[in-house]
Amino acid sequence: MKNDRRVVVCLVEDDNGDLLYGKRNDTKKYCLPAGRLKIKESPIEGACREFREETGLEAQKVELVKIEYISKKRLMIYLFKITDYTGDIDLSQDPDKEFSVVEFRNPMDIIDEMKVPLKEDIALRYYSEN
Repeated sequence: MKNDRRVVVCLVEDDNGDLLYGKRNDTKKYCLPAGRLKIKESPIEGACREFREETGLEAQKVELVKIEYISKKRLMIYLFKITDYTGDIDLSQDPDKEFSVVEFRNPMDIIDEMKVPLKEDIALRYYSEN
């Protein structure tokens, strides 16, 4: 697993069942807060860091809900559900300036505008099953 990539994905749902998405500056596509883990960073540390960097929000209650390994891509994906957070959306702290906007959206309304194809989207599979 030395050469494998490890990424975290953060799933945040509001009271209406919408999910927190960011619209990427480069592709203009929507994706959940996510990113690569740093060396020696635990998945939960990485999820909290990526969530804070990409949204400006502080995760308070975080639960690992799914792990998936895609051998063809040598990719380990950790899906976290964030059910409590504090703060206000603030995109100024993201060192990568990935998102132009972060907002709650119904996934079915933006299905054709998502960065990750539906068949590969671990978060949407989990969301639709639960």
